[in-house]
Amino acid sequence: MSFFELLKAELRAIFSDKDIILTIIGGVLLYSFLYPQPYLKESVTALSVVVIDEDKSDISRKMVYMLDASPQIEVESGYMSEYEAKEAIINNKISAMVIIPEHYKRDLYLGKEPVISVGADASYFLIYGGVVEGAMRSVFTQSATLQVGELLKKSVPLITAKQQYTPFKTNFINTFNISGSYINYVIPAVFVLILQQTMLIGMAMLGAAQLSQQRQGKHGYYNTQSVSAVMAARYLIFGFIFLVHMLFYFGFSFEFFGVPHIAKIGDLLLFGFSFITAVAALGLFLGALFKERVYPTPIILLTSLPLVFSAGFIWPLEMMPEWIIILSQLSPSTPGIQGFLRLNQMGASFEQVIMQFGTLWIQTLLYASMAYFLLKRSRKAKDTMVKSTS
Repeated sequence: MSFFELLKAELRAIFSDKDIILTIIGGVLLYSFLYPQPYLKESVTALSVVVIDEDKSDISRKMVYMLDASPQIEVESGYMSEYEAKEAIINNKISAMVIIPEHYKRDLYLGKEPVISVGADASYFLIYGGVVEGAMRSVFTQSATLQVGELLKKSVPLITAKQQYTPFKTNFINTFNISGSYINYVIPAVFVLILQQTMLIGMAMLGAAQLSQQRQGKHGYYNTQSVSAVMAARYLIFGFIFLVHMLFYFGFSFEFFGVPHIAKIGDLLLFGFSFITAVAALGLFLGALFKERVYPTPIILLTSLPLVFSAGFIWPLEMMPEWIIILSQLSPSTPGIQGFLRLNQMGASFEQVIMQFGTLWIQTLLYASMAYFLLKRSRKAKDTMVKSTS
């Protein structure tokens, strides 16, 4: 059998297996559209909030109006006591409550600092942050209006009054994630992990199925051709498929969801090739390691969450135990995510990801060697069993 015929046999084995096709084609395409959906609405708006106005003055009513005018908050009509509001939050009927204290207006004019209380479920960070942001913006706006008004009463010019209230200005510039959105934060890294996990599942399922057939005494190209030739054919086919997937993710998907990508195409292809090669080597190793095709999918999926957290983009590496950081380097997704983020989102030069690039090639050599050893050993065990039987 020529190498070209071996490639055709490998292609038939892959595309005749519906589970593998569903994973490496359907899964990749499905994830590209479904995964970003929860993050498309990048900020929370119109959160239902009950305002408990214990002052009932014109100033407190203006505060209620300002709270309702903020984009994050929608003030619910109807009076509730503090106890009723707490119960409503627990039962998910409202998102939060804001309490304007008694003597709010009097304390403001006396120069005291009244306390406006905000109650919300802090386990929902987005909701809690949205309510607090809307409340603080309304409070600071009203405070500024009152203080500037007092200065104007003292015949202080408007420009001077504004400068006295705010002697300096702050200008916040978000680096690498200009919009501060979850799309730009999560998607570029998670897409790399999706590419890895789907490729590993597909290759491991194919390898495990063929090893199972080999143990049953069945003959096929996978045990009649040389181990290196079978590995090379599988490398080429899966590598090409997932190189196309990678370009689809980093090209069309990023453009479709508005994710910035600023890497040079040459740097992206070179680093992407090393990543795909390392993942393919790990896939060959897992395919030679698992004895049944039912094992790869649940085991590989269980590793997804630990790999996401140990990649360093969700939780700082400096705050992780050293042994977790070391273990995470065994997965191509760790240097892959770090390298792709630096190239594609941060505008790094290729020299600045050379460590991740080198790690991927070390993984390629390591896992390819281990896969070759395991496949060679299983081939020898089969030949020994055949000889003893005959």
